[in-house]
Amino acid sequence: MRYLIVSDLHGNWPALEAILKEARDYDQVLFLGDAVGYYPDANRVLDWLRSVNAKGVLGNHDIWLLDIKSMQVDGPVLEILAWQAERISPENREYLSQLPWTTEVDGALLVHGSPLDPMAYLEELEQAREVFQRVPYRWIFHGHTHLAGSYLFLENPKAGGPMLRYQRYAHGGELIVAPRVRTIVNPGSTGQPRDGVVGAAYAIWDSEGATVEFYRVRYDLERVLARLHHEQFPMWLYERLVLGK
Repeated sequence: MRYLIVSDLHGNWPALEAILKEARDYDQVLFLGDAVGYYPDANRVLDWLRSVNAKGVLGNHDIWLLDIKSMQVDGPVLEILAWQAERISPENREYLSQLPWTTEVDGALLVHGSPLDPMAYLEELEQAREVFQRVPYRWIFHGHTHLAGSYLFLENPKAGGPMLRYQRYAHGGELIVAPRVRTIVNPGSTGQPRDGVVGAAYAIWDSEGATVEFYRVRYDLERVLARLHHEQFPMWLYERLVLGK
């Protein structure tokens, strides 16, 4: 099976649309959380996720939107989520409410943050080491950090002792996972990259070939700017896209 993997879409429809125009030869969509937040088009993003029957998990922004009425709305991040909560369709709210914190697909674990805490950022080697020690999956896919990359772990290489390393894929590339090697993969953020490279990130996982292809697609950022102006969203949201961080 070949899976299109997207994460941290954050209501950025032009970014997702650019991926859909480019991505080819995949069988199913996997979604690693945070459909909503930041950008105005959460409804369009959720409509698409439902239309393709995406297999996914909850992100922190998703759960904040669902619980926004019980929260103290303070600051632009929660104000945007409150704005979106008033506008998403009942069907999209139901879709979000049914998402689990973790799920398994084709022998892989899907989670938004860390398998040890779905709301935590997994961004250090020692964090990854603990995950590999405590979670038995060979393949783990996560988002949340908005950084495209992978951790690779081999229990007993011939050199002696466990091997653990991290590889960035901000500019794209192919990860080939050798037998006995385990991996934690982040496809990067579709809606708001933070690794210094502009564009919409996604990945294609070939579960039989044991490969992950990382991609970054350029798209018209002026379309996002126009939407931000129209809905009177803060302009720093556009600046982050221009800088890729």
